[in-house]
Parts: sequence; C-alpha cells; structure tokens
Amino acid sequence: MIKNPNEYEKGKTTVIFVRHGDRIHFDDPWVGLVTPGPGLNKLGKKQAKDVSKKLSKFKSQIDALYCSDMTRAMETAEEIGKKIGKKPVVVKEISEFAHAVWKKKFYTKEFWVHYLKHLNSLKALDKILKANKGKLIVIVAHGNVIRGLIFRKLGLSYKQLRSFHYHNCGIASVRFSGTKLDHINCFNSKDVVLGS
Repeated sequence: MIKNPNEYEKGKTTVIFVRHGDRIHFDDPWVGLVTPGPGLNKLGKKQAKDVSKKLSKFKSQIDALYCSDMTRAMETAEEIGKKIGKKPVVVKEISEFAHAVWKKKFYTKEFWVHYLKHLNSLKALDKILKANKGKLIVIVAHGNVIRGLIFRKLGLSYKQLRSFHYHNCGIASVRFSGTKLDHINCFNSKDVVLGS
C-alpha cells in the first residue's frame, strides 16, 4: 500500500503511533508524569521487542522514527530503531500529560499545566507532519498523548475521549492529508495495518 499508493493516497502521510511498553511502577502515582520518569519493566521490554519485530517488516518503507523524551518511550523507540535501522528523534513536546485534561476542571492548576502540554503535543504533531509530507513515520509516545492527538484531530470532545483506552505497545495507523486526519486504519491494535 505504501510503496504503490493509489491516486487518493498520494502525497498523504501515514503515522504509526505506538504507545511505550509497560513501565516500572512505583507507589507514587505522579512519578509517571515527571520527565524522564521510569523505564520499561520486564514485560515492557518484551512488548517493545514484539512491536519492533512487527514493524521490522516495513523497515524499507519507514522514513522516520520519533519519540517523547521520557525514558519508557525512548527505550521502546530504541528497540524499534534497532529493527528498522532508524535513530529515534526525541520530541519533548509529546511527553505524557495527566488525565486531568479529560476532566476539564478549569479551576485547578493541574488542569492548566497538563492542558498546555496537550496543546503543545498538537503543535508538535503538526510540525512533524509538515516535515514528513507523503512519508511513513512512527511516533512512540504515551496513552494520553496518542488519544489526544488522534481524537482531537477527529473533533471529539474531551468527555468522549475519556472512554478510550490505549494499551502498552498498542498501535494506531493513521493517515493525514497535510495536518488534517484523513483515515484511521486501526486503533489500539496488536497488529500493524497499513492498508485500508
């Protein structure tokens, strides 16, 4: 599909979003929001190897690999990078933000801190899309970030977003026309789908 795009697909960008593998867990619930944060645990390392093996089937087609600056995302991206022959480009603006964004409690500082992170992730995605027009790229990020990027591009409300979950090393294959979401091939899949 990518090597021989049809007329409709020409010039469009395909993004494979990958959530990082399972991380080391601590009693402090906020540790996962602090950069660089915890790395992958044993399960997470296995998940990263599994997803990198799946993506290696498309290594000749993948043009770029991006990840957040958080340890778990970088470790997942490094595993993928080994299999596809690409060095991850670190983008700090796609680091994790809190669920507070979906709750829309405007009167809290927590909402505004993480809402601004969400807005920055949308701007970062647009910048990545403009730099990679017509290419196939992989972005390794975080559950809230991926949901926010995809579903805000769809125009869904934050209330609707709260009901979606994104599993560790889940994959979303999404096509963009410029910076506008054009087509979702799969969401939160364990398999890579590049065609429609």
